[in-house]
Amino acid sequence: MLKKIAATALVAGAATVLVPTAAFASASGCNAGTCIGVEGQSLRVEAITADSLSGYGFYGHYHIYGGGIDTNSSTGNWTPGLGWTIYPRRDLPNGSVLCVEAWVKNADGGHSLRGRPCVEVRF
Repeated sequence: MLKKIAATALVAGAATVLVPTAAFASASGCNAGTCIGVEGQSLRVEAITADSLSGYGFYGHYHIYGGGIDTNSSTGNWTPGLGWTIYPRRDLPNGSVLCVEAWVKNADGGHSLRGRPCVEVRF
């Protein structure tokens, strides 16, 4: 369950939009069909989930990064609602910005970015 983590939700893209929330407990947001969910309390982050909205399934991989975290999922078919979760279970620096990217694999073997939602961990 996502709570409000004394965080600020950011939506990265052509323009960055700041949406203030209450003190950090947990936060979430979506951009271009790609979503991030962060669970934690104060500056401690327990889990970060990358997922897609209904109708935005894809073949490719997720990238989760920020606050000293930088990791990629395996490449495969990603069904909306069955996202990928990592478990940092540690404190992050105040002001850390956590982001999720969905990279769709193209027919030519390259990748196209489809969405980059972010949240800021702030106490």
